[in-house]
Amino acid sequence: MKTRLSAFLSAILLTALISASEDPFGRLGFLLGAWSGTGSGFGSDSSKIEAQYQYLMDGEYILATHDSRFEPTPSKPEGEHHMDYGIISFDKHRDKIVYRQFNIEGYVNQYVLSDSLSTSNKLVFLTETIENFVPGGKARWSIEKISDDHIITSFDVSFPGKQYACFGTNELIKIEPK
Repeated sequence: MKTRLSAFLSAILLTALISASEDPFGRLGFLLGAWSGTGSGFGSDSSKIEAQYQYLMDGEYILATHDSRFEPTPSKPEGEHHMDYGIISFDKHRDKIVYRQFNIEGYVNQYVLSDSLSTSNKLVFLTETIENFVPGGKARWSIEKISDDHIITSFDVSFPGKQYACFGTNELIKIEPK
């Protein structure tokens, strides 16, 4: 009886130690570093984008920054400039990766990484809440890993009662590793 109890407790302890040592951001590791590329959509035919992902506060978080410059259009002859900053964290109670994104336009998105929609080569984040947007609207941000230094991102929006529609895509190449 003692041997069984001892083996059972050892198995629980070993499982806890293995879980504690796993990096909750392991699936996002390929993103770390600086990226540069081009985009389309978002109301303009083309844009240039710079993005960076870096550990913050001893690896407790990942800081995400995106800076896009859009080509002029007839309705916006000076072009547009979009910036957003985000913090990616790991919610231990829900066992979920959460991404809080603050946009220059005043939108604040809180996404959660969808395990059911994500694969080893594609990460799909779905909004839980959006501040300063149409009530009931949703957003989806996807990152497709083409290789360790090549990604394609897409941003989709759903208005109440409507299906998701792609608002824009970006193709990025890593210019500086983590």
